[in-house]
This record gives sequence, structure tokens and C-alpha cells, in this order.
Amino acid sequence: QLDEGGAGCLRSSAMRRLAEFTGFEGDDEEWRAEYTALCADLGCDPLWGIGVEAFRRLVDDATDKGCHCSDTELRDFLGLPPPAEEELDPPASVLLAQQYRMHPTMNRFPSQQFYGGQVGDDISTRQRP
Repeated sequence: QLDEGGAGCLRSSAMRRLAEFTGFEGDDEEWRAEYTALCADLGCDPLWGIGVEAFRRLVDDATDKGCHCSDTELRDFLGLPPPAEEELDPPASVLLAQQYRMHPTMNRFPSQQFYGGQVGDDISTRQRP
């Protein structure tokens, strides 16, 4: 978990782990300068940390100022498994043998055009005026 203490912001140590994961190799002094500049670019207070929206902008930013990470890279960094690929079966298709609502003359068109004439009429629909 990156959010130390559950404050809703990522502080310097958490962001450094991400920076090192994405290639930062500097020492503590270089990291302090980098983190301060990063917070300034994102409009965040370095003492408070980087909030969710700022973090999202950072990892979605493919420019030199950003730290672009794909969802897969972020999952790898956090040690999360890949998302399960859901194999969903398509819903079963059901064709009614007969309909109960329309007068047979109204049913004729959709039955023939869309269902190959397979939808019949219940006797109760034939008794309607």
C-alpha cells in the first residue's frame, strides 16, 4: 500500500518507491529536489503529499514532466495479480412460439420480417376485434 497512514495522499517516501520503480536512480538530496519540483508541477503541498487526482494526472502524463504508467505496470509495482479475464456466456436467446398481446394482423409483419414467420398467435388474440 502506498498511502501511508491512509491520509489519501502519497508522501515523499511512497512516491520515491514509484520513482525508483520507473527508473529514478538519484540520492536522497536529488529525490528531495525532484519531489519538491513534482509537487510544484502538480499543484500539491510537499508536506501534505500528492492526492488521487494529481497522481492520476501524473501517471497518465506521457510527457517528460509526467511519470506515465500503464495499468499493468501499476499492478506490477503494487504486486497485484493481473485482472481476471471474464468469459461471459451470451444470454440465452428465447423465441416465443406464440404471442399473446397483438391482433394477428399486427403480429404478421414482425413475425415474418424478424422471426421467419415462427411466432404464432394465441387463440385469445384471434378473438379480438
